[in-house]
Amino acid sequence: MPCSVKWEDGLTKGLIANISFGGALISEVSVVPPEGADVALTFEAEEGEVQLEGKLSTRVVHTITELIEHGGAGAFGVQFEGPVEDIRSKLIPIFSVLTLRKGEPG
Repeated sequence: MPCSVKWEDGLTKGLIANISFGGALISEVSVVPPEGADVALTFEAEEGEVQLEGKLSTRVVHTITELIEHGGAGAFGVQFEGPVEDIRSKLIPIFSVLTLRKGEPG
């Protein structure tokens, strides 16, 4: 799912490779935000634009940033922050649509 990630000094576009109530793995990026940066993840869904706040997860950054240095696409993890109820209310409709799409004949 295409997305954009904004932080204090930058913006990158990428793909959401994996998403859960706890966070998301963003792949196919050309720039990785600094470790620990506060970020805003935005993506389009059938219900409209969805924006989630989070912090860059430090577990993923170092190993995957090296890919960019060698000409590949990078990836990073974002850990969502804020009230669990707010995160769930934004993501449950998205998960419902994605689950229905998986069940559709392709």
